[in-house]
Amino acid sequence: MANPVPELQQKTNKSIIELYSVELKADVHYTKVANTATYSQSGTTITVTLTAHGFSTGLILSLDFTSGNGIDGIYTIQTVATDTFTVTATTSQSTSGNVSFNVNSTITDPTVYLFHAGNNIKDKNDLIWQANTYSKMPVTSAGYLYSGKGKLPRPTLTFSNLLGVITALMQLVNKTTAFCDLQGAKITRRRTLGRFLDAVNFPSSINPYGTPDPSAELPKEIYFIERKVTESRDIVQFELVSTFDLVGVGAPKKLVTRADFPLVGTLQNA
Repeated sequence: MANPVPELQQKTNKSIIELYSVELKADVHYTKVANTATYSQSGTTITVTLTAHGFSTGLILSLDFTSGNGIDGIYTIQTVATDTFTVTATTSQSTSGNVSFNVNSTITDPTVYLFHAGNNIKDKNDLIWQANTYSKMPVTSAGYLYSGKGKLPRPTLTFSNLLGVITALMQLVNKTTAFCDLQGAKITRRRTLGRFLDAVNFPSSINPYGTPDPSAELPKEIYFIERKVTESRDIVQFELVSTFDLVGVGAPKKLVTRADFPLVGTLQNA
């Protein structure tokens, strides 16, 4: 675990780039301050208006657009003014409406953390995808294979802990809920190819492998931390579960009716 996965370091046009977000759970991992604001989007720039917000550039937010056509997701603040801040969307459009999001009561402590097991090619620094910066961190995951039979998979997510980053994060959230060790945190696994990476990751801001496309990624995989498996000075490993495996969640999440599929509930001759 001391070294990142070689495939992710040696980027080519076909390299599979894995990125992970760790989204903390409000009032379990941090004391939340709920915000409701207005926004307007022109092109890929979203301007959020919130009086005397006090935020800084680089703060990562999980935005929930409650009206208009804004796309929910994780965004990094690009610019700030006293009563506004901007983020960058992956899709160009013109829209406006309301947006809600939570921040840590400390404001300076993030509620979302982004990691990638490698670095960019330009300056061996953090990798940027969809205008979000993924900190270079040795991290691997396994166990996503689903056979269609038996139990749902319970993948493991393993971080290098040589610098104590994950231990420090657990100590931080344990101040809100003792001994929770990130249980319940939302893990999103993203995958794309090297040829689609933002141009800023390469020398002269030119991707030599293809045309950058922030929308070109495999379907996101969303899991939640069920428990901490092990913690040492070398690694921290977590066991993940899907939404269906969470306590109190049952199927179906959505009823399938004839309005969706006309043949539901009818028998057809082969």
